[in-house]
Amino acid sequence: PPPEEEQKPKKKKVGFWRSLLPWKGDRPGEIIRKCIMIVAIITFLVSGSMLVNELVILPAKNDNIMGELQNMYRPKNPSLDVSGSASGSEDGEDSTFDALLARNSETKGWLQIPNTVIDYPVLQSGKAYPEFYLYLDFDKNYSQYGSIFIDTRCSLEPGQETQNIILHGHNMWDGRMFTDLLKYDNLDFYRSTPVITFDTIYEKSQWKVFAVFKTNTLSSQGEPFRYLVGDFATESDFLNYIYNVRIRSELNTPVDIRPDDTILPLSPCSYEYTDFRTVVMARKV
Repeated sequence: PPPEEEQKPKKKKVGFWRSLLPWKGDRPGEIIRKCIMIVAIITFLVSGSMLVNELVILPAKNDNIMGELQNMYRPKNPSLDVSGSASGSEDGEDSTFDALLARNSETKGWLQIPNTVIDYPVLQSGKAYPEFYLYLDFDKNYSQYGSIFIDTRCSLEPGQETQNIILHGHNMWDGRMFTDLLKYDNLDFYRSTPVITFDTIYEKSQWKVFAVFKTNTLSSQGEPFRYLVGDFATESDFLNYIYNVRIRSELNTPVDIRPDDTILPLSPCSYEYTDFRTVVMARKV
């Protein structure tokens, strides 16, 4: 019979963990390779989880909260009457906001702009914490989206109303919050959406956009335009303020401004330059 073939020595199977982790008897080069592989895997997993959190989890969480708030607000929201006055409780607050006020007593109104995603509650903190809601949601939990909030220089309180009602909000990479305000750079968008709605706990009102401008906030870029003003000492101060808004505006609109008008500046960040702001200004109708 033919001689039996010599059997080749079988390779020992290496377990999964031994192929991945540094093991006793590994050569120095093999240990380095495994360490690099482990770091790469950990980096991939951490980066992947952060990406999922940024792109999926946080936006979904924000949308869920806003959906809840919209459902709390709209079922009781009456149509705007001719006078624009709010029907409500004895203290003058619109009963439309009862559910929202019960959830957060610092609720001040609701902002809605057609042809945008802007359909949000508006809050205002005490003067001791002017940027309280910059990174807090409606329930005062941390959120990168923050909330739409009224500048503490301003007041809606009856008898203490300021002539300027400044609203702040984030310009988010995913288009949420105040990002859609940047659409007002486009004349066609302005023509399609010249009127916005800002109902407060005291009254219902609509506002007509009359100016859009960008401004710096750093003195190193030139003297900043002081648009964050709550009230004005004289009519002349107010009209001078409006003049400075007009000459900076990217839109030339036929909206008249009277000395006793109330103004609504909406102010998100603008990323064309460092610490710039895009400001959309509307006049109360």
